Amino acid sequence: MSNSTIVKNSLILYVRLVVTSLLGIITSRLLLNALGVNDFGLYAVVGGVVLMMNFLNTVLISTSFRFIAFALGKQDNKSVNEIFNISLILHCILAITLLVIAETLGVFYINNYLNVEPERLTDALVVFRLSTFAALFSVVSIPFQSLLTAKENFLVRSGIEISIASAKFVAVLLLLNYSGDKLLYYAQCMLVASALGPLLFVVYTKLKYRVLTVFKFSKNWTIYKEFFSFSTWIMFGAAASIGKVQGTALIINAFFGTVLNASFGLANQLNTFVMMFSSNVGAAIIPQITKSYSAGEFERTKDLTVMSSKISFFLMLLIAVPLLLFTEVLLELWLYNIPEYVIIFSQLMIINALVDSCSSGIPAAIQASGKIKYYQIFSSSNLLVSLPIAYLFFSKGYPPTTIILIFIGASIINSLLGQVFLKRALNFDILDYFNRVYKRVFYVLLLISPLYFLSDFFDKGLWSLGIFIILSSITIIFAVYFVGLSLSERDYVKSGLIKFKSKFSR
Repeated sequence: MSNSTIVKNSLILYVRLVVTSLLGIITSRLLLNALGVNDFGLYAVVGGVVLMMNFLNTVLISTSFRFIAFALGKQDNKSVNEIFNISLILHCILAITLLVIAETLGVFYINNYLNVEPERLTDALVVFRLSTFAALFSVVSIPFQSLLTAKENFLVRSGIEISIASAKFVAVLLLLNYSGDKLLYYAQCMLVASALGPLLFVVYTKLKYRVLTVFKFSKNWTIYKEFFSFSTWIMFGAAASIGKVQGTALIINAFFGTVLNASFGLANQLNTFVMMFSSNVGAAIIPQITKSYSAGEFERTKDLTVMSSKISFFLMLLIAVPLLLFTEVLLELWLYNIPEYVIIFSQLMIINALVDSCSSGIPAAIQASGKIKYYQIFSSSNLLVSLPIAYLFFSKGYPPTTIILIFIGASIINSLLGQVFLKRALNFDILDYFNRVYKRVFYVLLLISPLYFLSDFFDKGLWSLGIFIILSSITIIFAVYFVGLSLSERDYVKSGLIKFKSKFSR
């Protein structure tokens, strides 16, 4: 696979991003108006299991994907089929386990600890159960999504994800004209919309890759053991990430109520939108990181790891700068009425995302090597420890923003830890990573810093926002080109532009 494949896949993912983001932004605004702040906040806590599982799916896909892509890198279809079936069996078991946990611990928490009006408790349980079933559909479809990702079939995957976003948009349009209990109706619509994606993934993959998806029960217990061991540590990391998102929502709910949950949920949606811009490059590069490692091309694996981290940060910077400096203007366009704390929540989350993006290529490289145990233990424990620390600060009367500041500190620690484990996995020189990523990032930030002071001269209006976005984009692109990229990377960009120009000049 050449670097042109990464460019092609990135363009496909960007088209998907633009469409799904626009639909998501419009859907969120209409949903807030339709449900109201309290019911929106209630769904963010209880129905958040769907959002939680959407993230968990991304993490779980990396387990199945790693083994499938590793086998594809060795061009072994028989092994790919065996791994696919083992993955399917394990995810069916996982779905049953999640159902048991939801019906025991989940229901117990809602009945005894959820901070909600007593008359809404029954509705909260119904929403929780509907959201759980929606999540189970997604879990079972993970092996099929993993195969599509390993095959780098991003065109079909993007089409399915656009279909899901469209279905959710239609559901909210129907909700606006519904006269009954809108919260329950929305939860039912989300169950249908969330089941649509997994169904499409399963049907397409079975038709496209018949040989690779024929079901045969494997008795190769060695692979089960390897898969289970890898999955266990990935799940440990997923649990920590879920604990960060849902644990934050529950702690905020306990101290500040559902109104602040709505603010946190809206800010998190904006943050997710920003992160998607940088994750597109990661999604396009990760399959090649794994296949390169499988094929023994370790130098290319290192180069792709650096490229994923650095370019992810620069792409996120294009979106983050205007968002950070014109947060209120953009939120007014999106929400019209801005709930309390949404602005500062959004700004801090974006800063946290920028910190994370500086090391975004490291987890993929470590997972490709299979040496993930200690990396997952240290990085996940660091995230989980943040929650009791935040709880302690809240009990002392600190403001809601404290928890995100703590997460920023945890992200900085995880970025530093990542260097140590990258050296262990790929024998990657820590100083070399620092010079190729962090030093370049620092130079770019230094060159664009005048934008912060320049923004004070702009009126906080729509036209000023548009002009500033153009100005900041040009400034960032020039800074990235001249100090963010190495000489060889600049030569690659030049050759790519020449090829692109020659195609359209014929």
